Formats: sequence, C-alpha cells, structure tokens
Amino acid sequence: MKAAGVQFFQRGRELVRVCAVAARSTNGEVILVPGIAAVTHAILDRELGRAADWRRKSKQGKTVAIDPPQPVVRQILDMAGEWPFPSITGVIGCPTLRPNGSILSNEGYDRETGLVLFSTIKMPPIAPNPTRQDAEEALALLIELLSEFPFADRPSQAVALSMIMTSVLRGAMEVAPLHLVTAPEPGTGKSYLADLISMIATGERAAAFAVAPKPEETEKRLVGSAPAGYPVISLDNCRGVLEGDFLCQITERPLLQLRALGKSDTMRVSNAFTVLANGNNVGLADDLVRRTIRCALDADTEKPESRTFRKDPLATVRRDRGAYIAACLTIARAYIVAGTPNRLAPLPSYPGWSDLVRSPLVWLGQVDAVKTMETARIADPMRQVRVLVFEAWRDAIGVDQFSTSPEIVNLAMAQLNRSAGEQTLYSALIEIAEKRGAPGQIEPRRLGRWLTKNENRIASGLKLTVDRLDERRVRYCLRQVS
Repeated sequence: MKAAGVQFFQRGRELVRVCAVAARSTNGEVILVPGIAAVTHAILDRELGRAADWRRKSKQGKTVAIDPPQPVVRQILDMAGEWPFPSITGVIGCPTLRPNGSILSNEGYDRETGLVLFSTIKMPPIAPNPTRQDAEEALALLIELLSEFPFADRPSQAVALSMIMTSVLRGAMEVAPLHLVTAPEPGTGKSYLADLISMIATGERAAAFAVAPKPEETEKRLVGSAPAGYPVISLDNCRGVLEGDFLCQITERPLLQLRALGKSDTMRVSNAFTVLANGNNVGLADDLVRRTIRCALDADTEKPESRTFRKDPLATVRRDRGAYIAACLTIARAYIVAGTPNRLAPLPSYPGWSDLVRSPLVWLGQVDAVKTMETARIADPMRQVRVLVFEAWRDAIGVDQFSTSPEIVNLAMAQLNRSAGEQTLYSALIEIAEKRGAPGQIEPRRLGRWLTKNENRIASGLKLTVDRLDERRVRYCLRQVS
C-alpha cells in the first residue's frame, strides 16, 4: 500500500484518511467539508485488494484470485507504531503559511507541517516580497467584504478581520483564540459571519455544533466531533454564559487528549482548529475570558432580520474565493518581509496568532482586537460574583483576618437581624453557597469549595489566601494588593 501511494496517515494509535465528511451547516443544510475519518476494516480490505494481487492455489492446483485474507487485515489495523504512513497534524481546505513564513499551496500531504491540503484553488499571484501597499490593498478587499455587517465598534471589526485571517493562516500557528460574535437580537448576522469565514477557509458554510443547555453536554458533543478534523468549528446560537474545560483546551493546547463517548481508550489529536462561537448577548466565564476575543454586532433596530443589503458576501466569495485567501497570505507575508515592525508583545498562550494576525492588522491601522478581552472580563459573571463576595467580606470582616468557613458563615447569618442594607455578606454568600433543601441557610462546605476554587484569585484589589497548616481547620483571609 505504501508503494502504491495509498493516502493513509497515522494519528496517535489510529490509522486515518482524509476525505470530504458530511456535516450540518448553520442553516441546516447537509454539506461536505474537509475532514479526517478512521480507516475501518472494510476500507483497509478495499485498499489491500487494490494494492496487491491476492491469489491462492485451489485443490486442483490452479491459482485463483481471492480477497485479502482477513487475518492480514486485522493484523495491519493493530500495527500501531509500525505503519509506514506519515503522521498527520490536521486537514486544511485552503493554502496557508507554514510556521517559517513560506506558503503551503500544493495539494496533498506537507511533510514540514504534517498538514494535508484537501483541495487546490486558483489564486491570483502573490508577490515573493509583498510591500505595505500590497498589504493595504489586500486589507481593503477584506474590509469591503465585511462592509455591511453592523459592527458595534472598531475593535469588533478588527475581530472579524482576525476571524478571516486566522481561518486561513491557522496552519502557521500552534493555537488560536476563540472568536466570539455577539448581538442583542437574532437576525443580526452572527451565523452568516461564521458561514462567510468558513466559506473562505473551506469552500463551504460552517459546520455548526448545537450548544446544549448544560456545558458538560456541549463538551461531549465537541469531544465526539473533534476527531473528525473539521478545520472550522462553529458553536451556533450559544445562550447565557459560555464555559467549559474542553473549550479552554481546544483554544489553548497544541495537543488534545480525547476520550470518545462510550469508549475507555484515549486518542491524541493535534489542535488544528479555528473555533468560532456566536449568540445573543452571550457571556464568557472565568478562564475562557483570556482565551477569547469578542466581536459585537448591533443593527440598532428592533427587527434586524428585516434589513436589506446591497451585496451578497457569500456569493462574492464563491465567485472568487482565491482572492480572499491570497489577501490573507499577502498581509501576513508583507508584515514578515517588512521585518515585523512595531511587533506587539505576544498575547500569552498565542504568540503565533499575535505575530501573524494581530500585529499585522495593527500595523495596517486596525484597532488591537485584544482590547475586546477587557470588555468580556468586566462582564464575566464569575468575576462579578467574586467582586461581590470579596467586597462584602472586606466590609464585614476586614483584611488580613483569618477565618474558617463556619466562622464566615456565622458572621453572615448574624446579619439576618439587621436592615437589608447591612446584609451585604449574607446576600453575597447566599448567592454561592445556599444550602440545598434549606432556603436562606448558608452551607459551610459549599462555601469552602467555592473558596478553594478561588484561592489566590484577585478582585477589587483583594486577594484570597488560604492557610492549611492545620488540615482540620483550614483558614481563609483577604489581603490588599496593588
């Protein structure tokens, strides 16, 4: 099979192939997007039959054609670590940059990156050493494509430009931040923007993943879908607060350790995903804040879906997709050729994205997309609760005063006999540690778990510290920090 050029690859302990995988788009259509599929017994049997001429001798001594022997098929499937096929990092649907800044544009497997370019596309020629003027013209093409989206501010437009560039240049960076699109009303263009990004990167609308009411259910769907290797993952119509450990991992860790639902074994998957999310007034929780840049759309109308548009961006990209891919490559290459002028301090965890997307856009006059993180941080509901508890604690107990969780609960419960304005500590703690089945009562163990989770966190200039010298009497204290 190796000599016959069979396109199999290794991914951890699994034998895989690259193919067009069926998925659902954001509008419910069945689409085919570049993906990765496990090599099954039947597929291996087929390729063995094509790669070699299998024969045996009959009882009469004649040589007759046969299918590949099943013990051979089973044995090859179990030869993890001995397969002669190359290791795969991921699959991409358009030309991209390599980490060294060179352009990856040949269809098939790229030995330098481990990426497989699933299909080729016609692109206008890219200058070997593009100039700043070339980059400005390329950026103008992208801005014109986005001209009718109702961005709430300039940073939001910068995030949308980052969405386009990240999806194209993803092969050159280990990880990329989550791109979140929010709006106050349905019909503002959130899903359409995701479709536009995916259309440029893959030639199809975005493969959409429904968000479940419970974060753990959403994570199960993502963990189950990640091995399919879609270049663009779109979380559509998120509600409330977006959170979850796997979302943090898929936007920060270069290598993912996944356990499929219903299976005990794990698989290692290289992180080659561009992750998008959208929702109406959706918020971000805790650790996801620093991993997300946020694009806000606001049509400033009660019925945004009733607006009329002069252009059809999706149709525009379908007609000349290569021009938009070339624009992204030109911007990044021009910045590299110019010597990375005014390079921004790398965003922690995302140096590749910061150098190839963020800094080039700022170099060309765009607002820094990372500024949107501060807006999300202020709106983080977990941070707001932390501020509420810490400030009430400071006012009721003071700083540099160690207390156990039962002692803190007793102080809070003592406020019940006071006026409503003097029940600040009680009101704060009942939000996080109300006793189940006993309304109005604070549970010391629940409070202790919340305090442990927030150990060494800072809010309103106050840091929660813990003294565990006596394991039977853990004490907590707030300290003032600069």
